[in-house]
Amino acid sequence: MKPLLKKLFSGLFALTLLIALPASAISLKEAQSKGLVGEANSGYIAVVQGSSPEVNALVAEVNAKRKREYAAIAKRNNIDISQVAARAAEKLESRLAKGEYYQDNLGRWKQK
Repeated sequence: MKPLLKKLFSGLFALTLLIALPASAISLKEAQSKGLVGEANSGYIAVVQGSSPEVNALVAEVNAKRKREYAAIAKRNNIDISQVAARAAEKLESRLAKGEYYQDNLGRWKQK
């Protein structure tokens, strides 16, 4: 089980690097710091407030990249993509800066 977790963590780290600098006009970190998007409890990002075409494009882009990476990690480790996404949600939430949003287990938006 430990080698599996090690692979999962290394994959999640790679995912973090992959999504750190999306090609859209607004960056993920900028959108998070402005409270526009937050880390959903699903392992993906979602709009918190201020939906706009630019923010919606960022959400779609980041989530598509995450889904591809989650699927690759799941395939490598022979586990379900939902397990990867759930673990990613925990890790991504723990890395948020003070004031950034995350979704609790009941789906409510909270600030860290």
